[in-house]
Amino acid sequence: MSTIMIQTAAGLQPLNDGIIYAHEHLCIDLTTERDQAGKLDQFDAIIEEVSELKRLGVAAILEQTCLGMGRNVARLREIQEATGVQIIPATGYYHKGFHPPFLATATIDEIAHTLEQELLTGMDGTGVRPMLLGEIGGTGSPPFPEEATVFRAAAQVARKYPVLVTTHAHLGTGGQDELDLLLEGGVEPARILIGHQDLCPSLDTLLHIAEQGAYLGFDTVGKTSYAPDERRVEYIKAFVQAGLHHRILLSCDISRNPYLRKNGGQGYAYLIQTFLPMLRAAGVSEEAIYAMTVENPRAFLAGAGITKG
Repeated sequence: MSTIMIQTAAGLQPLNDGIIYAHEHLCIDLTTERDQAGKLDQFDAIIEEVSELKRLGVAAILEQTCLGMGRNVARLREIQEATGVQIIPATGYYHKGFHPPFLATATIDEIAHTLEQELLTGMDGTGVRPMLLGEIGGTGSPPFPEEATVFRAAAQVARKYPVLVTTHAHLGTGGQDELDLLLEGGVEPARILIGHQDLCPSLDTLLHIAEQGAYLGFDTVGKTSYAPDERRVEYIKAFVQAGLHHRILLSCDISRNPYLRKNGGQGYAYLIQTFLPMLRAAGVSEEAIYAMTVENPRAFLAGAGITKG
């Protein structure tokens, strides 16, 4: 494989070989007055689980916690150094429910400037520069005007810098709207990952997004309260049949303490230990599984990384 240089929580490094999780959280705080459990901060348990991922062949994790979500890049560095799994942090703004107040009236240029500052000087005082703008959030179709402005700002930054754009399409809805905003802003589709598309109720919509050249996150694997894994399997089989499985990236989106295995949750390893066997049992080929877990996320990261050889 060619060498791809990536921006990790521990600085610029060559991307290791192996499985890549496309959308996870390792440190997040989305607590509100109505939701006091929206936190992921049990770091001993997180390090234990991520260490297990390393043993299972995981090379890297795209950590999608951005501004306003309790991001802590120094903590991510500790997790990377403790486990050996490369952690790729992000900058951006989540959906309207977690927007800082200034976004209510900010212009595209003003928002772009805040993102550019992180690209130029680093995040959270660490000097680590992001290669991901994400998870840029939308709450449905159409997105709120403030959300659309953030998407346009992200596109403006992505035109100027070698970065990738990843999104939060709430409960799988609004993905095409998000893609339209980014494409209209001049972002190449191969540098776009539309998130949570395994929750989208329309397979035709998903296939259309893939046909436009963007990547799709089937990234809430195991969250069966949102959608059954059996439907995720059927969607993937349809993508394989259509020859479009090379646009799919997989992950679990662990986002709060109850999802950790020690608390009775699915845990990060669910993707490898439970879901991939489901795909095999359903007749999905090893070639397709390798593409979705290794080749596709590697190709996505190459869109912003420095490739050698």
